[in-house]
Amino acid sequence: MSVFLAVLTQNILPIALVASLGFALRRRFAVQPGTLNSVVFNVFSPCLVFSGLVGSKLPGEELLGLAAFTAVSLLVMGGLALALARLLRLDRAAMAAVLIVAMFANGGNYGLTLLQLRYGDAGLSRGIVYFVVSTLIFYTVGVFIASMGRLTWRESLGRMVRVPAFYAALLAVVVYGLHIPVPAPIMSGVAIAGQGAIPVMLIILGMQIADMRRGETTAYVWPSVGLRLLVGPLVGVAVAAALGLSGVGRSAMIIEMGMPPAVFSLILAAEFGLPTAAVARIVVFATLLSPLTVAATITLLGL
Repeated sequence: MSVFLAVLTQNILPIALVASLGFALRRRFAVQPGTLNSVVFNVFSPCLVFSGLVGSKLPGEELLGLAAFTAVSLLVMGGLALALARLLRLDRAAMAAVLIVAMFANGGNYGLTLLQLRYGDAGLSRGIVYFVVSTLIFYTVGVFIASMGRLTWRESLGRMVRVPAFYAALLAVVVYGLHIPVPAPIMSGVAIAGQGAIPVMLIILGMQIADMRRGETTAYVWPSVGLRLLVGPLVGVAVAAALGLSGVGRSAMIIEMGMPPAVFSLILAAEFGLPTAAVARIVVFATLLSPLTVAATITLLGL
């Protein structure tokens, strides 16, 4: 019960409060989310990716194992999501939506906070590995998948290489790997801009909730929620066992796999013309249910 209450009050409640502001803006003042989507996608997100990757203090000994876990787990979730989409006979846009919500979890503002709460700095440092690797995959493979919902594969590759965060991630890897110093004023400015991404994304989430109407739930919303929240941790257990992970690293990775879909999924859905209302429902429903499922995962698996 203490784990449930901690997750609810320290993670879900703050997210709900910020999202409620977006809900009020949309309902009361009819603010359009399109401009905010563009600002996040083209400005805030690249800054968040660059500052997060360059500023990360990744642990050395477990780095490769944790990075491999993240990549393999996302690949497995993608395969399961593809199978689900084929089973439900979804069109390309809906299939792309299911893939991005199933593969990419909210491992940043939600997952990292929970890991720090649960395991302290040891959990946080390992969670950062998951966040960094999944961020890189999100802004490469994720963008390609999202654009495939409406475009050919050649056009999708073209869109991917025009995404600002893609270059921010590549630049960050070079800077971090070669230990290239970044002038403090520039790094501070980029970090400040990056910090705007999460609250604005939550505002957009609230706006998407405000646009929901009864009867709009599609056939793949609840299966996608179940895939992310229930199957995700089981995939984490299997991959962790296959890679021989143990201790806090194993626990942190499994918990990250049980997180709800990333709010960034909404940004991709809006940017590439995917069924935004359905993606918003999946993100919202999964986020609201996640305190129960995450607490159950931690308790039943002894994490």
